[in-house]
Amino acid sequence: MTTYNYETFDGYVASGAEQREFAAWPDLLHAGEPAPAIIGTLLEDGSQVALSSVWQRRTVVVEFGSFT
Repeated sequence: MTTYNYETFDGYVASGAEQREFAAWPDLLHAGEPAPAIIGTLLEDGSQVALSSVWQRRTVVVEFGSFT
């Protein structure tokens, strides 16, 4: 594993982009609104699947987060 790209990340934070993107988040999607077209990767086998084809068969939870 290589080291984290702190130089790139620090420049991103210093530019103010992080704050602008975070501030825009509440206006992107609200509870009860239709989900956007999302293509996800199944953890089971790595295949790609459209969210719309999965939610018709079972409950779907989409989690957005950071692994840093």
